Amino acid sequence: MRVCFALLLTSVLCASALRRRSLSGSGAAAAAFVGLATASNDNVLFTAVLLAFYVTSTFWTRHQAQLKAKLDPAFAKESRRDWRQVLCNGGVGALLSLVYQWHFDGRRPEDLSAAERWLMTVLVWAYVAFYACCAADTWASEVGSLSSNWPVLITTLQLVPPGTNGGVSKLGLLSSFAGGAAVGLAADVAQWAQYSSALRAGVLPRLPYIMAGSMFGVLGSALDSLLGATVQASYLVGKRATSDLSPADRARLGGVKVICGRDLLSNNMVNAVASTCTTAAAVGLLSLLGLLSRRGGPEPR
Repeated sequence: MRVCFALLLTSVLCASALRRRSLSGSGAAAAAFVGLATASNDNVLFTAVLLAFYVTSTFWTRHQAQLKAKLDPAFAKESRRDWRQVLCNGGVGALLSLVYQWHFDGRRPEDLSAAERWLMTVLVWAYVAFYACCAADTWASEVGSLSSNWPVLITTLQLVPPGTNGGVSKLGLLSSFAGGAAVGLAADVAQWAQYSSALRAGVLPRLPYIMAGSMFGVLGSALDSLLGATVQASYLVGKRATSDLSPADRARLGGVKVICGRDLLSNNMVNAVASTCTTAAAVGLLSLLGLLSRRGGPEPR
C-alpha cells in the first residue's frame, strides 16, 4: 500500500512540476527518486517534511517570478530546477529516509531498545535539519530578493547589489527563519499524529522540531551566504550582479568587476555543502545534549 501511495504521490507531483515548468526533465527524474525514497517511508513525518519544503518552495519560486527576473536575470533560468538542484535539495534527505527504512520499517518505537530509539531520533532530527536548511535558503533567496533595500555582504556588512552571493537582508533573514519553522511545524504535526502515545509515555523524546527547524534554517542559510561570499565568485556587469560567467564571458564583456568571492564552487555545490554541514551540526548538537542528559540523570530505558 505504501509503495502504491509513493508512486501515486510522486507521479502527481512530478507531472504537476513539469506542467508548471518548475522542473526540467532531468529534474523530474531526480525528483521521482527523492519522492519514492521518501513517500515509501512508514513514518509520515518524512513525507510531511518533504511536502512542506516542496509546496512552499514552489510557491515562493513562482511568486512574482517576472519581477525577480527583472531584478536578477538568473532567476529566469533558475525557475526550472534540473537534477543537480533537486539532488542538492533532496539527495541527503532521501538517503536518510532510506537508512531509516532499512532499520525501522514496520517497527514500533515501543518494541525498540534504547539504542535503537536513539538512532531513530537522530535520523529524524537530521532529516528535519536538512530540509530546514534547504527551505530556509530557498525562502531567503526567493523572498529576500524582493526587498526594497540592497543587501549587505555577510563578511563585510557593506552594501552590495541584489543578486550578489553572500548578500543578506532583514527580509531574507526573516524568510529563512520562517522557512525552517514551516518545515519544523510539519514535522511536529506529523510526529504527534502518528506517535502521540509513544511521546506521552516518554518512549520517544519530545523534541520541539519547529524550534529546531527555525534555528537550523537560519544557521544553514547563514552558512550558505558565508560560502557564497567566499568560495563562489560574484561579478558586477554594468549595474547588475551575477555569478554565472565563464572566463570567456568575462573576456568578451570586458569591464567585469569582482564583487566578492573566488570561483571555486558552483551554486549547487554551495547549497549541498551548506545543507550537509547543517545536518552534521544538528547531529552533533543532539549527541551533545544526549551526552549531557545521560550524565545528569538516570540511564535511558
